[in-house]
Amino acid sequence: MSNPPRVHTVPGVLTLIVFLSFGPPSLTAQGFRWPDEPRNVSVLGPEVTGARLGEVMRGFTFALGVRCEYCHVGEPGADLSTFNFPTDDKPAKQKARVMIEMVKAINTTHLSQLAALDETPTTRIEVTCVTCHRGRPKPIMLEDLLSDKIASDGVEAAVAEYRQLREQFYGGFAYDFSPRTLTGLGDRLSRAGSHEAALAILALEVEVNGETFSVLFTLGSAQARAGLTEEAIKTFERGEALAPERAKQFFRQQIERLRRPPAPR
Repeated sequence: MSNPPRVHTVPGVLTLIVFLSFGPPSLTAQGFRWPDEPRNVSVLGPEVTGARLGEVMRGFTFALGVRCEYCHVGEPGADLSTFNFPTDDKPAKQKARVMIEMVKAINTTHLSQLAALDETPTTRIEVTCVTCHRGRPKPIMLEDLLSDKIASDGVEAAVAEYRQLREQFYGGFAYDFSPRTLTGLGDRLSRAGSHEAALAILALEVEVNGETFSVLFTLGSAQARAGLTEEAIKTFERGEALAPERAKQFFRQQIERLRRPPAPR
C-alpha cells in the first residue's frame, strides 16, 4: 500500500497528513461547500482557498479523532451549513491556533537546524498534528493516563479503563499497549511506595502480555519492596528460568539478597 499524500496548506505554515480514503461524505456534509474566500483564518493565511481549507479540516478530524463541533460552534450531527465557522467562541479553536504556530516553529526553526547538521542529506522529518495526537483529542501517554486514573479513582478503575481502551484501540496507534507501558507504570508506583497499585498493574501486565524475564524482574522487585519476600523469591526464580544467560546473574543476586538472614541489631 502506498503512503497517503501530504497536503500543504500555506507553504512553511503547516503540513498535514490527509487521508483521502474517508469513504462517502456524511449526510451532514453532503451539499456543503467551503466558501471560496474563508473568513477569520488568521493563522493559515488569507490566501487559503475553500477547497484547501476543507482538506485541512479533514486532516484535523483524522489527527484528533473529533468532528467539526469540537472546535466550531454547531450542533453535533447538524448540517454543516448551520455551523458558525468564523467565530472564535470555543477555546478549542483558540488552542488550535497556538498548536499550529507551535508546529510551524518546530518544523521551520528547530527541525531545519537538525537537518543542517546531517552529514548526508536525509528525508526531512516533519511534525504534524497526528504525530502527537494519534487520533485522540488529548495527546496523553497511556502510562500517564492510567497514573492519573489511579490518583483520582483508584487502581480498580484504572484497570477497568485499560481493558476498555485495549478493547477499543488495540492494533491502532492511539495508545502503546506493548509490555513496557504497564511494566514502567508498575515500577514507578512501586518505587513511590504505592505497593497495592503497583502489584495490581503488574498482575494486569502478566495477564495481557504474559510472563517475560523483564516483567518478572520488575514484579519480583515490587513484591520485595512490599515485604512479600517469599512471593518475590518465587517470582525471581521464574524470571531466572526465562532469562538469557547474560541476565540470569541479576535474578540470582536478588534471590540471594532476599534469602540472606537479616543482620542482628
